[in-house]
Amino acid sequence: VKVGDSVEVVRFFHCYKRGVDRVFVDHPMFLEKVWGKTGSKIYGPKAGQDYLDNELRFSLLCQAALEAPRVLNLNCSKYFSGSYGEDVLFIANDWHTAPIPCYLKSMYQSRGIYVHAK
Repeated sequence: VKVGDSVEVVRFFHCYKRGVDRVFVDHPMFLEKVWGKTGSKIYGPKAGQDYLDNELRFSLLCQAALEAPRVLNLNCSKYFSGSYGEDVLFIANDWHTAPIPCYLKSMYQSRGIYVHAK
């Protein structure tokens, strides 16, 4: 995933629960904010104040979320196996995932990718 001036490698974790594939994005930028280094404050050091790398971290999260259905082979259901491809639904339910619809339209749909994704 291209973030700022660098390309970052992410890992995905997956589970299939109650008929839903759930995919989690892993990268050291996320973990350094919760494993004791910041007192488990992932958005900012105090209310109303952001960490300086929030734009990079959440851009990475959103871009990785958009790539996951295209690259992961999910084989947990007897009804489905393989990558989801482009007919998917993205849920962007908070400010840190708000760029997903913007990225979806500008980076993917403008190039004919995820045309039917919502």
